[in-house]
Amino acid sequence: MAGLISSMMAGLGFGGEPGGKYKTAEIYTNLRQMVFTVSPEKLGLSPSATNRVYGLLMETGYKDAAMTLVSLADGTVSLYFSNGGGYIGVGQHQGPRQASDALLAAAPEYLSQAARVQSFPLPVQGNTRFYFLAFDGIYSTEVKEADLGNNKLLLSPLFFKAQDVITQLRLWDERRKGLLGAAARGEVPLIKKILELDPVLLDSKDDTGLTPLMAAAYSGQTDTVKFLLEVKALVGVKDKDGLTALMFATNAGKLDCAKLLLDAGAGVNEPAHDGSTPIMFAAQHGFNDVVKLLLERGADPTKTGKHGLSAVGFAKQHGLKETEKILLEKK
Repeated sequence: MAGLISSMMAGLGFGGEPGGKYKTAEIYTNLRQMVFTVSPEKLGLSPSATNRVYGLLMETGYKDAAMTLVSLADGTVSLYFSNGGGYIGVGQHQGPRQASDALLAAAPEYLSQAARVQSFPLPVQGNTRFYFLAFDGIYSTEVKEADLGNNKLLLSPLFFKAQDVITQLRLWDERRKGLLGAAARGEVPLIKKILELDPVLLDSKDDTGLTPLMAAAYSGQTDTVKFLLEVKALVGVKDKDGLTALMFATNAGKLDCAKLLLDAGAGVNEPAHDGSTPIMFAAQHGFNDVVKLLLERGADPTKTGKHGLSAVGFAKQHGLKETEKILLEKK
């Protein structure tokens, strides 16, 4: 288990301080606090004879970070690390959701192994702590991870069910990364197979917010863009910088991809977080055929972003006289 988590953290780019002195990122602290403080009523949950436990957290201390697995009866499935990042809200995917449901179904059987608590510390390095979110309070217990993994404790079966959830999260992540790669390479048959396994991955994002449609548009994979649009990929989704698939296409000068996206309703003047619009990306590189297309579709060449430049300004800045001429003629 430790090797699996370490590889996941490394893959996500997580470092850490030696000796198990965890860096606790603000987002991690906030997410963790939210789980402990939200009431089951706000989650739309109510007690019954069969669901005394509505949530379970399994937290393990490793050398580089503490890991928190969250399973809630409202369908929430998340895995995140004390020094930032992780997978949040993956319960919409079938594999993780089914494994999480099985974990929660088993949890009440082990509640007697825990004591009611008022504080919620992280486990020490090498230990695993369970938090049972029950309708009458929060219960917790901490034990050695090695003993759990070696099936030496009464809690070991619960630990293995939690591992099943983590395994499903890993498989989901591998499919997500595989889909992005396939989109960038234009491998439509592989994309179809991945989406057959998990249709919800269609608009999945990597850590920067990149979607399969964006990856395909930037790489100029026209057939892939066409297919993704046919299966209803969302056109207006933005990455962390506010960039859309159309902006990826125009920044790379991919005319045919830009046409498909515009035909599908992409916002020709939709701004990124810094105010940049699709035509600015095309203008700064001198992609004149793309500039002309955008102008035909209603792009505003005079609109400026927070950087103070318009499409005309970018063309001037880069000494692109022909591009500047095209833009000024439209004005």
